[in-house]
Amino acid sequence: MIHPTELLPGYVLGDLDAPELESVEAHLTGCAPCRTEVARLRDAVFSLADDLPEAAVPTGTWERLQARRTAGAIQHPTQPTPTVVPRLHRPRWPWLAAAAVLVLALNPLTIRLMTPPSPQTTAERWEAQGASRLTLASPDGRAFGTLLVRSDGQALVILTRPAPAGQVYQAWGRTGSGTGARVPVSLGLTGGTVLQVGWRGYASVGISVEPAGGSPAPTRPLGRVALPGV
Repeated sequence: MIHPTELLPGYVLGDLDAPELESVEAHLTGCAPCRTEVARLRDAVFSLADDLPEAAVPTGTWERLQARRTAGAIQHPTQPTPTVVPRLHRPRWPWLAAAAVLVLALNPLTIRLMTPPSPQTTAERWEAQGASRLTLASPDGRAFGTLLVRSDGQALVILTRPAPAGQVYQAWGRTGSGTGARVPVSLGLTGGTVLQVGWRGYASVGISVEPAGGSPAPTRPLGRVALPGV
C-alpha cells in the first residue's frame, strides 16, 4: 500500500485540490496508520496556538500592511502574470513548513494570528452556533471529556487529557435499532484531545483507549453518551 504521506499535512490544512482530497479521503477509510498521522498533525496545529504567548496587535499594524501592499502595486504596475504550476507536481509542505518557521522567527504575533483556534475557542464557537454540550463519563460517573453535537450531523469530541503514550482514543457510534443495532462502528481516532466525527444515524457515541492505529472493536471502553433526540 502506498501512503499519501506528503499530502497529509495539506489535508489537515485544507490545502488540497478536489482530486487530491478525494484520493486522500478514500485512502484514510482503509488505513489506520494514516488516520493516526492525520490526528497527530491536527493536534499539533491546535497546540501551536496554545503554546504561543498572548500579545496585543501593535498600533498601526493594519495601516503599515496596507501601505506596503499599495507601494508594491505602484512599483510593479506591469508585472507579468506568473506561470501556474500544477498542484499535483509541486512539493508544498516543505515550503509551507519553512515559511512557518521563518514567520515564527520574525514575528511570533503573526503566526499566532494565522493559527487555528484552540479547542476551547472552537467549543465556544460551536455552542454559539447552537451545538448541544454533552458530558462524556465513565459508568461510575467520572467525566473524561465533552461531546458537542451540531444539527448538521457533526460532533466535536474534547477529551480532558491526551491519550497515554503509544495509544489513541477511538470514537464509536452505535445505532439504536435495526440490523447491526448496538454494534460499535469506528468514527475516528486521535492521540490528542480533539476529534471531529459524524454522528448521523447513531443513537450514541462512545470513546475507548486503543493501541496506536486503532482497533476493529473497543478493547478498553471509557464510556458513551446518548445523542439528543435519537
